[in-house]
Parts: sequence; structure tokens; C-alpha cells
Amino acid sequence: MLKKFVTIILLLSLSSCFYAKLTIKGKGNIKLTQVDFKDLNGWNETDKRGALLAFLHSCKKFAKMPQNRFIGGQIGEITPADFRDVCEIGEVIKGLSDKQVDNFFRNWFQPFLVTNRDGNSKGIFTGYYEASLNGSKIKTDEYKYPIYAKPKDLNGEPYLSRAEIEAGALKDKKLELLYVNDNVELFFMHIQGSGRIKLTNGGIARLSFAAKNNQPYISISNYLSDNNFVIPSEMSAEKVKEWLRNNPQKAQEAMNTNPSYIFFEFSKGENVVGGQGVELTPEHSLAVDNEIIPYGSLLFVNTEFKHGTKQKYHGLFVAQDTGSAIKGTIRGDIFFGHGEDAEEKASSMASLGEYYMLLPNNTFDKLSQ
Repeated sequence: MLKKFVTIILLLSLSSCFYAKLTIKGKGNIKLTQVDFKDLNGWNETDKRGALLAFLHSCKKFAKMPQNRFIGGQIGEITPADFRDVCEIGEVIKGLSDKQVDNFFRNWFQPFLVTNRDGNSKGIFTGYYEASLNGSKIKTDEYKYPIYAKPKDLNGEPYLSRAEIEAGALKDKKLELLYVNDNVELFFMHIQGSGRIKLTNGGIARLSFAAKNNQPYISISNYLSDNNFVIPSEMSAEKVKEWLRNNPQKAQEAMNTNPSYIFFEFSKGENVVGGQGVELTPEHSLAVDNEIIPYGSLLFVNTEFKHGTKQKYHGLFVAQDTGSAIKGTIRGDIFFGHGEDAEEKASSMASLGEYYMLLPNNTFDKLSQ
């Protein structure tokens, strides 16, 4: 073990091997163009240790998978075996200095700008969080809005719409997990995909995504802007919540314009689990379109906040989740965690940006063929 450790340290002290610049054309509407780390604005100020720890969660998932399974999305024939070396080295590096962590990424990965086939690198980046609600195990006059478990007859076909479920289509089927007192916050918990429920007895129930009704996700902002209820330039999560609370007679009609509906289950752990089946790390886990971008991919994001004045935002993330509204080659949803600060950050994130994928060096030959 000592010999292996010394070998790793020596390797990390060397300069990166030279690779001719590559362009990788994926199977769909994606293209990767190799760049240098110096092209990643904000890289030097980025928390790379936190990203490494998040990446190691994905490594544990890779280790349990068949090593020859294709997991490359539309990029190419990437397998879990392609991550074996970097995952083993990452386990050693996580306890070393910040400089060695930085060298780990620089020496064992190469950055690629992600674009559409036409060369467009810009896409929308949003944020999400673990919602907080008040709830009860029994239905009362105050706690009357149910949170449903996955129905037994749900399969891959389109299921009941939100409007049908809200009208009582699942009533008396013993699917109610809990009841909450705020249908607006519940609607947003459906968008976030997880939540913490503070119960009337003082306990905390953790809920996570279990399934969806296989209906399309349609943003409520379309309804609000089309009817001139909210000016598009002022649209935000807080504006939507404000309008729903101020217009209770029209609120359910507005929410029903999104036919998508989420079913939940009680969480087994303390942290939110994403679509990859690993725990999410605040500001290091990213939801992507996993039909295009592979789970476990390292992605350096450059975008901005729009909270008051514009502020640049960048960071190193791991693709570990997805969502009904997360579609497209350049599309990311940043997980901000739990609490007021996380909700505020997530609500302020809806901006154009771009990302760079860090590919392990040993994938170059197979992807460039």
C-alpha cells in the first residue's frame, strides 16, 4: 500500500501528459471540444475538495456496477471501468493538501467545452433545494393536503394528471404518507423532489422522490405570463408563490396547468438521494439530462446569480440527479441543500451559462475513434 501511495504522489508531481486537442462528436446533439484548465474562469477559486468528495459518492456507485456496462449517455462508450483508476487515486488524495487535490484533477482529467452540434455552448442553469413544510400524520382541518406514495398501478404509461389527482382520484387508496397545511409549498416540493416535514409531535420526516406520473412538466410561469399575471422579466419562484397566495381562487387552476405530479417515499438516510442513487452534496451535485450527460460526470459550471445585482457563479459539480424539466445538452440544476439560505440561492438561480466536462485521460482513445 505504501509503494502504491508513493507512486501516486510521484505521478501527481509530474506535469500533465501532452494530448493533441480533441473534438468528440457524440451520438446526439452534443460535441466536446478540448480546452486547457487556464480556460476555466474561476477554477483557481473553486472548492475542489468538496467536488472530489461528491465525486467519490459516484465512485462507490460505479464500483457496484458491471464494469463493462455502457454509461456514457450520448457521449460515447464510457464504462465504470474507465473510472477505476481515478476513483482509487481520489480516495488517497482526499486527505492530502489542497494543492494535491488540484493536481489530481489537472493530471488525471482533461477539460472539454460542452456544446451542441452547431457549436452553441450556452444553456439555462437553475437551482433547487430540499423543501421545508409543516405536516401531520393524520388529516385535520388545518393539515388537509396529502402527500402521496407511489400507486401500485403506476407503470411506464402516462398516469393520472395533476388535475385529476387534486380532484380526488387517489382518495381512499391508502396512499397518503402525510398531510401538510400549505398547498403552495407542497406544489414547490413537487418541483424540488424532496422535503423535510416538521410534524405536529415535534419529529422530522424526510421525504424523497419515489416516482412521477409520466405526464409532461409544464412550467406554471407559462400560465402566469400568458395571462399577464406576472411580467416575464420579473418571474421568479418568490413571485410565483406571492401570486398563488394572493389569488387563492385561481391558484389551483394555475397549478393544474402543470400535469406532472410527483410521488414520494420516506427517506432511509439523512441526506437527499439523487437520480444516480447517491447522496447529493450541496453546491457540488448537479441535475442534468442524463440521457445526454452521464451520471458521475465532472462538470465545471460558469453562470451567474440574479439576486438584486448580477453576480458571477462558478463551481465544480458532479452529475448526480435529473428532473422532468431538465432537458437538453447544456442544462443544469444546482442542488443547494436545505434551509433558508439554500432556498434563497436556488430561487435566485435562473441564468444562461456554460459547462466544461472533465474526462479521465484514459477515455480519450476510445472516444476519439
